[in-house]
Amino acid sequence: MKKWYWAVLALAGFLMMLPLGPLQLALLLFVPGFAMLTALKRRFDAVEATAYSFTLSILAFPLAALIAWLAGMPHATAVLMGLLVLAIAAYNRNREAELVNTRLQWPVLGVALFIFALVLFITLKTFTLTPEGLVCSATHASDLNFFLSTAQRYIASPHMPLEDPYLPGYNIVYNWFMQLLMGELGLLTGVDLFVILKILIPLVSALIFLDAYLLALFLFKSERDALAASSLYVAASGLSWAYIAYQVFILKNPAPDIFKELVYDWQGIMSLKYDPTALFFFLPQTQPFGLLGMTFGFLTFLAAIREKSWAYSAVAALALASLVFFHMITAFPVLLAMGLMFLYLIFRRKRDEVVVTALPMAAAAIASLYQLSMLQQGNASQVVLSHNPDVPLTILASIGLLVPVAIYGMYVMRDDEASRLLIIFAALNFILLNVVELPATVNTYRFLVYMALPVSLFAGLALSRWLASRDLIKTCVAAAVIVLMVPSTAILVGYYNSSSYVHASSAEYDALVWLKENTPKDAIIYEEPGFFPRVPVVTGRDVAYSGEIYTLQYHNVDHQSDAYAIMGITGPEELYSRLSQYRVSYVLVGDRESQHPFTSALQDERYFRLAYDKDGVRIYEVAGAATREETHNMEISPLDWLAFFAALLYLLILPGYNIARTLGWDSRLTIVERLVVAFGISVAILTVVSTLLALPFSIGLNFYTLMVPITLIIFLTTKEVVQFIKKALKA
Repeated sequence: MKKWYWAVLALAGFLMMLPLGPLQLALLLFVPGFAMLTALKRRFDAVEATAYSFTLSILAFPLAALIAWLAGMPHATAVLMGLLVLAIAAYNRNREAELVNTRLQWPVLGVALFIFALVLFITLKTFTLTPEGLVCSATHASDLNFFLSTAQRYIASPHMPLEDPYLPGYNIVYNWFMQLLMGELGLLTGVDLFVILKILIPLVSALIFLDAYLLALFLFKSERDALAASSLYVAASGLSWAYIAYQVFILKNPAPDIFKELVYDWQGIMSLKYDPTALFFFLPQTQPFGLLGMTFGFLTFLAAIREKSWAYSAVAALALASLVFFHMITAFPVLLAMGLMFLYLIFRRKRDEVVVTALPMAAAAIASLYQLSMLQQGNASQVVLSHNPDVPLTILASIGLLVPVAIYGMYVMRDDEASRLLIIFAALNFILLNVVELPATVNTYRFLVYMALPVSLFAGLALSRWLASRDLIKTCVAAAVIVLMVPSTAILVGYYNSSSYVHASSAEYDALVWLKENTPKDAIIYEEPGFFPRVPVVTGRDVAYSGEIYTLQYHNVDHQSDAYAIMGITGPEELYSRLSQYRVSYVLVGDRESQHPFTSALQDERYFRLAYDKDGVRIYEVAGAATREETHNMEISPLDWLAFFAALLYLLILPGYNIARTLGWDSRLTIVERLVVAFGISVAILTVVSTLLALPFSIGLNFYTLMVPITLIIFLTTKEVVQFIKKALKA
């Protein structure tokens, strides 16, 4: 590119700060990441330009939104990102950037484009307005509906942390960056939330493949091997196709319910199911963004070590901090593996590498502590020590064929220091899969999903070389493994392509639009309190109560039976009293609600006014509805911030420095080395203490639960205390 490209970059940075609708959306999703890439590298190919630009923009945007909010500048996200681009453009004024050609860059981009097109084709069919109404698949009407409802609520009434649309007065306090990303983009650009969904999910799907390719290329130094490994990662879905074949040909079931058969009825993997990478492309939730942050985080963390680059270190810090908020359970094994790598570098006294990895580790630790401080102590226990008996069969049916091949690939790369981080990550997830369970969410299988990344990459390396060899046996084995692992993905594609569900009828959708246009943003709506509410995802209004699986998981609250009983009340006065308890402003009576007895009580004009009546759908306004309670927010005072940073120093520096001082290391180290060593030891201590506290109780850790054991460790490892104990023992 010409030397004056920085001027074009500056212009793009300025334009992305302006309310230009879809153009602003496109600029926000590409330009910030591209600017950061030009600060990282002077020479890059088309794959790197695409992957870095979109991935960095997606990971940085919600982080910038959070920083802007905490700084008292809500919705200044585009301005902050634009200023960053302008600063980088000024930095690049005297630097050239070159777009180079690589042998397989266009085939790789072709595969990414195919993934994008395939996922887009299916995503266009979900949350789509048709003559029948608002259509989506049954699975999307559950979890995805909840996440989209949260984003829609943010658009209607911005708040951070994001408000829970299913339980007024409560916030979503973890795994919330996907909703913030979509909500803030919708708020700033004015683009419809469903349109943003249909752009982001295919884009993230393609980026997961591209980032896996770049990670494999970084490890293996071969475009061919990297392409095979990354393709295997996104296409291999295990042996679930064999179970479906058993249903069709042995049990003579010509049309099995794929989702029901695989998730609920397959004996031995019912409670420990496996979600292959491809499933997240068609069942979009927060996990795809977690996989994106995980893969890109590994890539930039390893690049920071190899290049000893502070620029890569800063980018890795951004990726890891964002990962914590996108998907906390993904971040846990990632940061644990990186922490072990960090301690290994300290042990090997590789000072240059230790220093550049300190920044991403510090950023991840700060983000983790901030995230943990937000978690409520009232959450249900979500982590227990236990072994699930379904583990062996699940591993065999999911990635079992790849495991021995992957072990061979790991053996081939055993002397490569970068590969060791991925090998550690695979081993950690295997251990966690066998010793930890998550009973509240039944998400234990996530550790198997994460383990699939290193297993697929190392297996892809071996299979690529076997396919290219002249050994007929190796070629046949490689082809057989690939052929056996891919058909399940085709089944997934077929299932989500044909699955459909009318979420809201055409008449109900018109009523929802009326609610959105004619009710206050803080209005609370009552509809059937099931798992598939229609109101929040379209209107951004809260429902009085819905989806006990979500309120239990996030808040340990269950009003399901009480809220559902409202529809059986026939007395107008009693119905009014019960609705007032929930501070309900409007009652939606659609197809589901019209079958219940409470519709007769709603006709009493003393308590309820008919505000909307069209095509069989009615909306009643509750007379004199009580003002809703203020949402529990996370306002942080300057004193709170002072205490927060003091606690960071206490938890992340003092324990490690105390041990280093006791061992006599401090006299042999420079100030920078003392800080780095103290930080590394402190992170190791904090990881162990947090794990021991979290496993038997809850993920609801905060400073108070950490202070006591950390203080005890500091006291017992203080040099003077150790010397006193030694003297006492000798006496």
